[in-house]
Amino acid sequence: MKSVLNFVGATQMTFEARGSVAVIIPTFNHTAFLGAAIESVLAQTRPADEIIVIDDGSQDDPTAVVAAYKGVRIVRQANAGLAAARNRGIEETRSASLMFLDADDRLKPDAIALSLQSLGKSPGAAFAYGGYELVYPGKLRRRANYHPVHEDAFPAFLRINPVGMHGTVIYRRECLNAVGGFDPSLRACEDHDLYLRLAARYKVACRPDVLAEYWHHGGNMSHDPVTMLRWSERVFEARRGEAGAAGLLADLEAGKNWARDFYIGVWIGQLQAGSYRQSVRRGAALASMAPATMFTVLWSRLHKKLSGA
Repeated sequence: MKSVLNFVGATQMTFEARGSVAVIIPTFNHTAFLGAAIESVLAQTRPADEIIVIDDGSQDDPTAVVAAYKGVRIVRQANAGLAAARNRGIEETRSASLMFLDADDRLKPDAIALSLQSLGKSPGAAFAYGGYELVYPGKLRRRANYHPVHEDAFPAFLRINPVGMHGTVIYRRECLNAVGGFDPSLRACEDHDLYLRLAARYKVACRPDVLAEYWHHGGNMSHDPVTMLRWSERVFEARRGEAGAAGLLADLEAGKNWARDFYIGVWIGQLQAGSYRQSVRRGAALASMAPATMFTVLWSRLHKKLSGA
C-alpha cells in the first residue's frame, strides 16, 4: 500500500525518549463522552507524555471540553474520517509509542504502564494489546474479552480480529511509519487493516490484563453491520497477495467467513432488540452480500431454539 502519511521532515524530527507515549483521542460529535475519555487518560498511574484530541470536523464544541483539562491539546481539521484523524494525531505528536482512544471509550488506570511493559518485554513487536471490558450504559452487565495470539501473529489476524478494541493497543512509532499509518480510504475496519499490515512484517505482543472499557451506545460505528462487513471484506481482499505468498489463503477465507458470521450475528441481536424497520433493510443487504452464511446462521439459531439448546 502506498504510504498514507506525510511527515514533514520526519527523518530530521527529534522524537522523545524510547519510553515516551502519546495518547491520541479522535472525536467527531462526541463531546458528551469526551470528558470521561480525557479523565481516564489523566488518571493513569504512569502519565502520558502527550495527550492530544483530534477534532475531525465536529458540529459540537470539543474545544470547550478540552479547555477544562490542563496539558491536553486539541487540533481541529475538516471532516476526513477516523483513519485520517488518527494519522493527524501521529503527525502532531513526537513520542516513541502511541495509543489511540476513541472519544466514547475509557482507559483503565494501569493501561499505559502495562502497555509499555509489554513492549519492553517484546522488543521485536510492532504493537501490543490486552483485554477490554464491554460496558453497557444504564445496565449492570459488563463483560471482559481477551483473545491471545502467538507473537508470529499474521495467520491469527487473517482468521479473526483478536484485538477487538483499539484502545488496548500500543504501537511503536517507527513501525507505524514503516507501513504508512492508517489507510484513509477505509471508512471502517481501518484498525484491522493496520494490524494485518504490521503482523505480516513484525511480531505482536499481548497480555490478558483488562486495559480499557469499550462503551456501547447507539452511536457506535460497529452497530451498523452492513457497513462493517462491506469494509471488512475489502480489508481481507487487500491482503490476498500476502496471504497467498505465505501459504495462508485458507486462513484468509476463514477470516472472511468469521466476519460474515459475526456481523450477521450483530444484525440478529438488533432484530431481537426490536429495531425491526432498520433491521429488515440491513438483513436484506447482508443476505445479498453473504447469502450462504445468512442461511447457515439463521438455520443454526432456529435449530437451537426448536431443540431447546
